[in-house]
Amino acid sequence: MIKNIIFDMGGVLIDYNPEKTLYSLFDRETADILLREIFRNPVWSDKDRGIIFPDEIMEQKKNTIPPEIFEKTSEMVHNFYPYMPPFEKMYDFIKGLKENGYGIYLLSNASGDFYERIDGIPALSLFDGYLISADYKLLKPEKEIYLALYEKFSLNPEECYFIDDVQANIDGAKNAGMDGHCYYHGDLEILKKAMAEKGIKV
Repeated sequence: MIKNIIFDMGGVLIDYNPEKTLYSLFDRETADILLREIFRNPVWSDKDRGIIFPDEIMEQKKNTIPPEIFEKTSEMVHNFYPYMPPFEKMYDFIKGLKENGYGIYLLSNASGDFYERIDGIPALSLFDGYLISADYKLLKPEKEIYLALYEKFSLNPEECYFIDDVQANIDGAKNAGMDGHCYYHGDLEILKKAMAEKGIKV
């Protein structure tokens, strides 16, 4: 029986979409540079792993980022949350799950500044706990990060259901004993149907 629902953050609770954001702010050539050098670069994952910090990234990239957008890029690297608005519909959905008696937890690849941004994501006020990758120097879909989640909150993986927008992360969860659904489509009704089929009261 499922007793706990585990949520990813980017793409599930908030709209993390670097391509959309950058193409709306810059010309295509500039946006492509930023995607290649920062947001789709290993340094971004290393930031989520907690092994590199924004100032170090900007120092490393100072010769590859166009000077005229260096300050703006630095601002985004230090705090990308203003460009990731919460999905409002998720608040009521999670509130309903909470009212139905489920434990609600976060498992996210995110850097340590997450704790400074919690108030900007209303749904997080409903959560029973958070596990952030940077705190453990791990990333989904590494098996160890799921095991850390179970240990931190004394969870039985067979009683947990994971919602993430990346299939590899769902596969990693299943490899660590936890079922889940890939929310790549962003369609809440599809998610509810998948959860109901697992006996989850939505």
